[in-house]
Amino acid sequence: MPSNAPSPRHRAFLRSLARAVLLMAGAALLVQARGQESPFAPQQGTAPAPEYGAIAFTADGSFSAVWERTSKSEAEAQVLGDCAKLKRGECQVVGFRQELCAAIASFRTAKDLKVTYAGGGVTKADAKRAALERCNGDDRARRTCQIRTVVCGDGR
Repeated sequence: MPSNAPSPRHRAFLRSLARAVLLMAGAALLVQARGQESPFAPQQGTAPAPEYGAIAFTADGSFSAVWERTSKSEAEAQVLGDCAKLKRGECQVVGFRQELCAAIASFRTAKDLKVTYAGGGVTKADAKRAALERCNGDDRARRTCQIRTVVCGDGR
């Protein structure tokens, strides 16, 4: 395997991250499909700026999170910079709109390595549940995963 190719563990981590992002996008579509009006809908004649949040985390569960930013790129750039300052390894970033939440959950392997998974949803409870399901789905976790943090784009 070339030295710049991702390890099997890193590929699994990236697949988990991609699933979390897709779940968050699906949650937003579910809100629309249910015909629910967003509490963030513009009031008569006003158009509030959308809010964004982001979380950046490392495989060992170290993380940085922000919310109530005016753009997704601003939120992502801030957490990436904050996460990099932790010097705990490669930072994975997930950005999301105000109506979505993201959570990370982690466990320690038998070799005392920490492994972290992300999940997302419309509510904090949905995001926590998704992160725990993904994390506990890893056979090495032995159902010992714990939530590290949860953050929503609007600061809930």
